[in-house]
Amino acid sequence: MENKPDIIATIEREGFTAKRKGRAVWLSCPFHADKTPSFKINPDKQTFYCFSCNSGGDSITFIEKLHGLSFKDALKYLNLEGNHPVKINPKARTKRDLLQAFRSWEHEYLQELTDYYRDFHNILKKDILKDCKTMDEIEEFAEDFHLMPIVEYHMEILFNGTDEEKYKLYQGVNENGKV
Repeated sequence: MENKPDIIATIEREGFTAKRKGRAVWLSCPFHADKTPSFKINPDKQTFYCFSCNSGGDSITFIEKLHGLSFKDALKYLNLEGNHPVKINPKARTKRDLLQAFRSWEHEYLQELTDYYRDFHNILKKDILKDCKTMDEIEEFAEDFHLMPIVEYHMEILFNGTDEEKYKLYQGVNENGKV
């Protein structure tokens, strides 16, 4: 899209200061409380991506998210209507939306798994099982012991798997319910 405004100029016009580090440009994400810069701008591709909240897109998407605007209103905001028509391939936009939803699921599911993993190991550290007086109390933890290998396997896929493996995991989790 030749008529889109430059991503860095758009972001800076909105009052954010970006810092160049190597080929990329970074800033603290404007969409959430960010202590360290996790918002990467790729000037060559004219895109941004936040590694914390999984927000990504182009200058139009940035304006949509920043101001809560619809696509059409973001075009008006950026003065891209009228004499400067912006042609958006609907299939490309749908793919981008689906990919963004998938990355969001990936991030949320990994967070859920790591929370479960940490809680399980905290139980083991505290040696809570030694305080159990009956088999019924011990059986309350049986499901956790059964689920740990599955949790670790899912985490391994999310950390080191291919996108295809992650998508198969996504399909399986959504068919069978979460761990």
